[in-house]
This record gives sequence, C-alpha cells and structure tokens, in this order.
Amino acid sequence: MNFIFGSANGIGNSLYKIYKENNLPVYGFDKISSNETDQIINLSDINNFDGVLDLLNNTDIHSITYCAGIQNQTTDESIFNVNVLAFIQIISNIFPKLNNAVICGISSIHSVASNKDNQLYAASKAALESAIKSFSISGSNSYFYFLRLGATETNLLLENVKDVEGLKNSLPSKKLFMPDDVGELIFDVNQNHKNLFNGGYIQIDQGVLSELSTE
Repeated sequence: MNFIFGSANGIGNSLYKIYKENNLPVYGFDKISSNETDQIINLSDINNFDGVLDLLNNTDIHSITYCAGIQNQTTDESIFNVNVLAFIQIISNIFPKLNNAVICGISSIHSVASNKDNQLYAASKAALESAIKSFSISGSNSYFYFLRLGATETNLLLENVKDVEGLKNSLPSKKLFMPDDVGELIFDVNQNHKNLFNGGYIQIDQGVLSELSTE
C-alpha cells in the first residue's frame, strides 16, 4: 500500500491521483474530507494516532509520503506537531515493521534560506529533514529521503503569500512549480529509484538558492 499524509490538496492530492491512474493501491490521510481522503486525521493531536498506527502496522507498506504541512498558525505547538512531530511519532511506531519501504517527506528551501517572520515554519522544516536523515541510519532496510522544494502553487503558498505574481517575478525561472509535476517526480522515485536516495534529498528550487549563494 502507498500511504499519503496530506492527500486532499496540493502535492499529496496530485500524487494520490497518479497512483490511482497507474492502478496502484493508495490510501490518503487528511484533516478534511475529499475524494482522495480515505481517513480523517488531526496531525496536530499527536496523542491520538492509535487508529492510524493500527492500520499501518497491519498493512504491507510500499511507500509513505508525508505532504502534510502548515505555515501560518497561532501556536508554536501546532506548526511543530503537524510539520515534524507527527511524522516522527508515526514512523517511530511503525519503524520495526518497515520492510523495503520508501519514506518521503516534503520539506522546503526555508529549511536553509528563509525570510523574516517565518522562523517557526523554517525551523520545523529543518527539523523534518534532520529526522529523516536520522531514520535513514537507524538500522532499517527501508529508504528515507526528502524533497526540498521551492515555491509550489499549493493552497499553503496561496494562503500565505500576498503577492503571488510578485513572487513569480522574483524567481530566476519566473515560474512556480505545479503540484502535478512534483507528484510525478515523487511517484517515479518511490516506484523506480528509491535505492538511490536513502538519507539524501532532491532539491528543486527554481535556482533561488544558487542566486542567494552568489550575493
């Protein structure tokens, strides 16, 4: 089974549909109902995952893709719970039963080069990357990697960026990534190239970090 956390919108939604189009089993978790949500979950409540863990521990897992994330929340705890602590708790609890699975986490270039008033989001994504690296060397025969993404046209971006056109024009490529393109990349790695990326990452950033490094 291919599990996706954050399947109702954005990259997770696109990835869910790609699995379906390829006639592969897929199961989606999200906080809101959708055609691609098989189970409602509140990732900010990290003490209430028993049903999810029971399902994961009793299913053959091919992949888990963690797309869930929030950026603009009123409490520090919510950001860290959703963006990293829920991931750590879930993977820690099912770690002993993982067998030749692939685990992908969606990170952000904010983990290494952020902007003002974005400290919590940036820190949570840096923590997610560190957690994935740690899992990759913890004695499993499974594969752990993350995507460090630049600006992608998801609800998360549209809800938190006031001037989307201005953002586009500031990018070296003058384009946002589209969720379908990122979903296709994740699908290809999860299905065909997982052995290449254990403990590593794929960085696609529209050239933003290259530009920052020359300033």
